[in-house]
Amino acid sequence: MKQRHGFRWATATLLVAGIMGFGPANAQSYPSKPITLIVTWPAGGSTDVVARLLAEPLGKELGQPVAVVNHKGGGGALGTMAALDAPKDGYTLLMTTSGNHILTPLKHDVGYRYDSFQPIGQLVASSVMLAVRADSKWKTLADLVKDVKANPSKYTFGAVPAVMPFLDMRALAKVAGLDVVHVPQQGGAPGATALLAGNVDMLPANASTIASNLKADKMRALAVFSDERDPAFPDVPTAKEQGYDVEGSPFVGVAVAKGVPAPIVAKLRAAVAKVAKNGTFQEKVLKTATAITYLPAKQFGKVWARQWNTYAPELQSK
Repeated sequence: MKQRHGFRWATATLLVAGIMGFGPANAQSYPSKPITLIVTWPAGGSTDVVARLLAEPLGKELGQPVAVVNHKGGGGALGTMAALDAPKDGYTLLMTTSGNHILTPLKHDVGYRYDSFQPIGQLVASSVMLAVRADSKWKTLADLVKDVKANPSKYTFGAVPAVMPFLDMRALAKVAGLDVVHVPQQGGAPGATALLAGNVDMLPANASTIASNLKADKMRALAVFSDERDPAFPDVPTAKEQGYDVEGSPFVGVAVAKGVPAPIVAKLRAAVAKVAKNGTFQEKVLKTATAITYLPAKQFGKVWARQWNTYAPELQSK
């Protein structure tokens, strides 16, 4: 009787696993159809560009095509929820960013938290730089800090409210004791236009947003808010190097909803890691003024938690 009971239990377990699609055979055959990679931001943006550069080699690594789908709106929440609500079978991936993954759910009740997802791997930690016009009297961050401290409320910075460049500038102002006036912007590009036109005095911005102006000597970068210098701009020192412990790098990486079976998650993590470490892929991304700064799943998950805990006190109090 024990053997018959054991057989019945094992058969029932396999049937349930098969119905749910989580059985060993399902995981072993994954993927058996095309995969969707959701980008929560508009086509042509920096996240979209990296996603499209990733899609082809990732598809080759997995043996099935990967199609990029832009699902924008709601500060990235609409696309993020689409990934969360999709079947938990590994065929819907999320190209996630600090914006949709951390900042939006901290500012609004959007139906998910950072830990509603499983990390696959970080691809990019975008550099945020503090830029001034090329003809500015400030040649270094020390110059800026000295002058701004001597003239409280005189100088302005442009940034979209409550996004990473804004938060980095606020952090710098706090640790350096600066009194600067925020002039809200509608985006990174409008902010760059405002700086060049003289409508603001300084601009915290993603490196990719101001890269062309830096290379054309229309702007000067005084600091980068990262742990290390940006490989695309190795001459720009970090804020930490200059005595100001400010670090805030918007991430871009791949995630899946919780509930996707562990064997499938493992396959995705291995595939993304292999592509991220490929020299050809890295060179293609670097040409867009973005450097691959790959982190495996465990470390990527720690970035999620750190950013959530860092920005929650300020953003959730609004």
